[in-house]
Amino acid sequence: MAYDIVIEKAQICDGSGAPVYSGSVAIQSGKIAEVGKVSGSAQRRINAQDLVVAPGFIDPHTHYDAQICWDSLLTSSCWHGITTVLMGNCGVGVAPCRPSDKEVVAWDLVNVEALPYEVLIRGASWEWESFGDYLAMIARRGIALNAAFLVPLSALRFYVIGPEASERAATPTEIEQMAQLFRNAMKAGAYGFSLSTIKRHMGYQGKPLASRLASQTELTSLCQVMREMNRGVIEIALMKQLGTLAEDELDLLLHLARESGRPVTWLALLDMPGIGDANEQILQRVRPFMQQGLRIPPQVTPRPVKMYYDLRTPSLCGEMPSWRPAFNRSREEQLALYGSVSFREQFRDDLRARRGAFFNGQWEAVSVAKVSRPEHRPLLNKSIREIAELQGKDPVDAFLDLAIAENLELGITVQLINADEKAVAKLITQPEVMIGLSDAGAHVSQHCEAGSPTYMLREWVYNRPVMSLETAVKRLTSEPADFLGLARKGRIQPGMDADLVVFDPATVGTQPLEWVADLPGGAPRLIERSRGIIWTIVGGEVIFANNEYQGALPGRILSPIAA
Repeated sequence: MAYDIVIEKAQICDGSGAPVYSGSVAIQSGKIAEVGKVSGSAQRRINAQDLVVAPGFIDPHTHYDAQICWDSLLTSSCWHGITTVLMGNCGVGVAPCRPSDKEVVAWDLVNVEALPYEVLIRGASWEWESFGDYLAMIARRGIALNAAFLVPLSALRFYVIGPEASERAATPTEIEQMAQLFRNAMKAGAYGFSLSTIKRHMGYQGKPLASRLASQTELTSLCQVMREMNRGVIEIALMKQLGTLAEDELDLLLHLARESGRPVTWLALLDMPGIGDANEQILQRVRPFMQQGLRIPPQVTPRPVKMYYDLRTPSLCGEMPSWRPAFNRSREEQLALYGSVSFREQFRDDLRARRGAFFNGQWEAVSVAKVSRPEHRPLLNKSIREIAELQGKDPVDAFLDLAIAENLELGITVQLINADEKAVAKLITQPEVMIGLSDAGAHVSQHCEAGSPTYMLREWVYNRPVMSLETAVKRLTSEPADFLGLARKGRIQPGMDADLVVFDPATVGTQPLEWVADLPGGAPRLIERSRGIIWTIVGGEVIFANNEYQGALPGRILSPIAA
């Protein structure tokens, strides 16, 4: 038989968790045609001697909803062997949206996902209104990777309720409207819906993100649509305080799963100083429900998270009441606010009361990363606590005085999340969790974790082995595929979609972060390239060879299939 592509002499890690074995993989018409001993001719042969071939990696937590308008490759994910992404997470996105409402919808993405407002307004085409219109636009333009799209509840609520979506629950008539719009979106190809209930997620001008105001009746109505259609998934940013799953949060999680009859993934289990064994206690609380058959995996990230912030987009402290007046204001308004005695006292009160989600005055973890004034250069890489001691100031005053002196161009980094290697290793090896939380496409000037799969392979399989290659690949492929109901993805076997990655186990990993000015209008962002990803194949077409783009856009919009 003549095949389109044969990958030969490979080490096949098939995504099931079974031992790696030597052999070849044949591809025909976008499908895996034969595995193991392959005979017959091929239009193209790929020599994978000493290389591993695995199913393409699946990232269940991305925010490319706007970027997809100007970047069909979905960089940086495409450089890391990722062949399928889920976007529309955390209740924020770009559809449905009337053209007249794009500014408010864009501010949700600014405040929650730290995306630049001017980039969103200038770069996204905003040529849609319904969710179906949005998906149709993407299909017309073409994409390199496969993509599934959740309906963001904040956008849906604003579309139906208007500005009061950040102030109140929906009326019965509005609930009926939302359910019908969601049903239409599901028919058009939406993969489910997402929401956030956490306090630090703020909407336009510091008002609560609209999904936080959704009543149980509203959520039940959307869940019933999914139960009727018997397809799709739900994602929820749930935990108000890291290391704590409140009773009402657990009740909401169980309600969504039971009412919809569908899988629900939630955010997030992360290690933080002082958490101790809190994550294990949370897993012990949800484990019995999972054993009863509810599919409710929390997401974890396999890597430490160092965040870059400035005070023009003050999401570091977004859940603190003192900071709400700082959102979506002019530079002059923010400078006046940060200099006021009353604001600083309210900020100190928030810190004392530990109202932050993860930052509550750990000034030793906050370091100066960017300054523009020459006299401040000696402060680079020093912590705010060190600077406060040098200057004889309270850390709050040292922090805000420096920010004002820098005209709010001060850049800081914060590293509190997943700094303990042993704790991270324990988290990512728990069978109940799902590897995700890359946030790829979001926080573009703060951090870039798009390379989580390659990081996981380098660090946790080869450098500090806490799991086998077979287990790691399973966690990155068949496990998220099964959660999403992607029956033809995540495994290497005949009849499956030919979404594959070929990598060098000796070198696979991430490269250092880079600043590039390639956003619309020339705005900067952080990107992360990979090492050791040799070929990436989507739908039987090579999209990257030695990390060089080959020109194809074979990605598909994935619609959920009824179970």
